[in-house]
Amino acid sequence: MMKKCMALCLAAALAMALCGCGGNMPEQPSAAPAAASAESSEKEQATIESSTEPQSSVEESSEQESSAASLAESSLESSEPSKQGEMSEDSKKTSSRPASSLSEVSKTEQSSRQTVSTRPQQQTATSVQTSSQQTSRVPQTVGLNAIGLNTTSVTLTTGQTCQLSPIFYPSNASRKDYSWSWSDSSVVSVASNGVVTALAPGSATVTVTSYDGKTAECLVTVLAPEPQVPVEPVPSDVSDTSVGSEWFDDAVFVGDSVSVKLSYYAENGELGNAAFLCAVSLGYNNALWDLYRPGNVHPMWNGTKVTVDEGVRLSGKKKVFIMLGMNDIGGYGVEGAISGMQKLTDRILQKSPDVQIYIQSVTPLISSIQRGDMLNNTNVAKYNARAKEVCHERGFIFVSVAEGVSDAYGNLKYEYCGDPGYMGLHFNEAGCRQWVAYLKTHVE
Repeated sequence: MMKKCMALCLAAALAMALCGCGGNMPEQPSAAPAAASAESSEKEQATIESSTEPQSSVEESSEQESSAASLAESSLESSEPSKQGEMSEDSKKTSSRPASSLSEVSKTEQSSRQTVSTRPQQQTATSVQTSSQQTSRVPQTVGLNAIGLNTTSVTLTTGQTCQLSPIFYPSNASRKDYSWSWSDSSVVSVASNGVVTALAPGSATVTVTSYDGKTAECLVTVLAPEPQVPVEPVPSDVSDTSVGSEWFDDAVFVGDSVSVKLSYYAENGELGNAAFLCAVSLGYNNALWDLYRPGNVHPMWNGTKVTVDEGVRLSGKKKVFIMLGMNDIGGYGVEGAISGMQKLTDRILQKSPDVQIYIQSVTPLISSIQRGDMLNNTNVAKYNARAKEVCHERGFIFVSVAEGVSDAYGNLKYEYCGDPGYMGLHFNEAGCRQWVAYLKTHVE
């Protein structure tokens, strides 16, 4: 009996187990699709976030789309219920879930494609912005407000020349193109560099015109030249001797811009180891100025500006060759230049009492350029005559360089002039060669 009861109980338990298993079987497959869907959603979300990264490429987004599609297909396959007989209603409900997951994958693909398509637009916008920034750095064009000339009127004699130069306002204008024109070609002619040549007595207006039509004018008056009279040059105190280049080893040359050219020429050793104390616009009178006076034109010695008397002392030389007076004649007249010469030589002797002073004559201008009533060859000849008198009074040696470079009328020979179309008084190399040759035969 006991055995029969136990057998009945076991049979009942087995039947219940079988019934429970059959009722729960359709539910088991639903857990797998749900997990796959969740996992797919996480991967899809990662794909979306990755596709929006600015560093991702089109190829990476395409791989993500393929991965998302494959994941959706695998979710569909895993969502099919296991068949043990016919599917129950619960199994049908469960099998419909992957459709929602597929829809989400489709949205992910669309989002991924939109992100890729906007990247070139962002790059284009950045490129345009960069180009705009570069354009803003281009220097702005500076317009020309007005044009002028270095002089508005000038008086010449036939054969003389003068230099006209345009002045631009503002000076940093971007364009400075200009042209010349003149009212009477029988009176003057104008070269492209602005040099005006007086042809015949009369008057003419010279006009400079900028590229945009702005103008400035200069009235040129031409007078008939005075007849030239032969001039007997002032002779040197010594002549008919000759020295070598080494004779100038213990000499120092003091002068203005005319002597600056000589200093360049002397670098070839033609004047030995001579020293130079020269400065543009230097004269007897401004050489007396205080060292720190504004606008002073004192020469340099070993890189330091010094007065002439101090420079001679520092040089230690025993011979001092001075050619000054050109700028003094133009500013102070003949007697003003002589007065300045006396004062400067006194200062030199106070600091260097043992030096021998040589006064070189002022050299003349070319015949076609005479600078008004003050600086002209007539006054140059008067100054040289007075300078020789002072030299005799004070024990200086007068060296008439003008004698060696002038024509019969007391003008600087044209072949020795380095600026015939401008100032007409500076030397070229041929003039410096003649100058040195004259010194070597007129110093002992």
